[in-house]
Amino acid sequence: MAGRYDVAIIGGGVLGTAVSYWISEQYEASVCVLERERDVAMRTSGRNTGVVHSPFYMDPDKKAVLARAALVSRGMWKSLCRARGLPWSEVGTLEVATDGRQAAVLEKYAGWAARNGMPDGSVELLDGAAVSRIEPAVRCHSALRCMLDASTDYAALTRAVRDAAAANGVRFFTGCTAEPAAPSDAADGGAGGEHEIRTAARAAAGAAGGSLRARLVVNCAGGDSLAVARRFGLAGGHAELHFRGEYWTAGAAHASTVGTNVYSVARRPEFPFLDPHWIRRADGRAEIGPNAVPVPGPDSYEGLAGGSPAAAAAAALRALSSRGVRRLLASPSFIALVSGELLSSVSKSAMVSRVRRFIPSARPSFFTARGTSGIRSPVISPDGAFVPDVMELDGPSSFHIVNYNSPGATGAPAYSAHAVGRMRRLGLLDHVRGRPGRPGRLQGWSFEDAAAVGQ
Repeated sequence: MAGRYDVAIIGGGVLGTAVSYWISEQYEASVCVLERERDVAMRTSGRNTGVVHSPFYMDPDKKAVLARAALVSRGMWKSLCRARGLPWSEVGTLEVATDGRQAAVLEKYAGWAARNGMPDGSVELLDGAAVSRIEPAVRCHSALRCMLDASTDYAALTRAVRDAAAANGVRFFTGCTAEPAAPSDAADGGAGGEHEIRTAARAAAGAAGGSLRARLVVNCAGGDSLAVARRFGLAGGHAELHFRGEYWTAGAAHASTVGTNVYSVARRPEFPFLDPHWIRRADGRAEIGPNAVPVPGPDSYEGLAGGSPAAAAAAALRALSSRGVRRLLASPSFIALVSGELLSSVSKSAMVSRVRRFIPSARPSFFTARGTSGIRSPVISPDGAFVPDVMELDGPSSFHIVNYNSPGATGAPAYSAHAVGRMRRLGLLDHVRGRPGRPGRLQGWSFEDAAAVGQ
């Protein structure tokens, strides 16, 4: 693993892998990706619902880049699925309102869809009777129907992008953790304009420890990204909380109860990631969820503590050291949220009761196994608020993508190109030579079209 690289990317999820692909396509550079799991996309990128989201629910004034990235990336993912024979199921989505107050939110979403560039006719407002004609088991006041939403397998897609990047010469080192060898050097640009990155093999991962040097470090570490940015002297006033989202899978006899994805308007707009869903996966399975159970860290996929008591206590102390987290914990609405989410983790009936607000025929007996759980790691600002958008931070010879949450997998192809374009404008890639124009290895993927989402 030892050596010198023009670019080292920390994190082999869908974002880090896509960044490595674009850099290797655009530059004659030595690039490596450092991933702590034994393969790419084994954490958040492979533990999501597989939904390809359309940006009708994204505020175009606050999330313009992510909204455009989601829209542009849809076509890129679809072309890759068609070329590689990967799953792609255009199931569509119903965003339902259970009362008149929520119906006003749907009207706002319809306006956002147009402003975000969604094609005419791709969304439509329906009353409750029209919804029941499409999905007889769904009961609601009204709904926004989106025809563009699809289901896929993001882990398989990430592996396909990995293969294209590797064919360009990118080296993937898996089963190892990575951090700057000297935090003080990381903060001021490293010795001799290079960062030394120390790696350590994870237990039973089969990787070798050691260190390497890189002229540019790109942080795409997902739930660990804020911690990595801090080691580079950035984002010191922010903190992160980790929430596990859990699902239940419908048995074969009930998976066809509803053939469309069904989401509901958030009852708590300050916590928009709590909307209950009925999800149709690309393999035909149906799942309900998620909840949002507070857990100590981004690896806490099982159990209330998600690790040893000592690890849980250490994580709690780290969180409480943040003024922003302490302010958030003083919020009665947040305490109420935590209580309800813990109940839904131990009670299948509590989870099902959320979905019965719009699928009243659903029963706990329909759901026979737990689905795949994922972790969301929202960043908390110093004033105790959830940071609403992705954070792009740059330091001497480093670039950090923090708080990159849903619909992150959907928008990864275009957003990663935007990020590479941003690094170029900041001069972070001046040490490598650009490649002459040539067809990319992934047909249907255009760097210029994808990177334009940020302009």
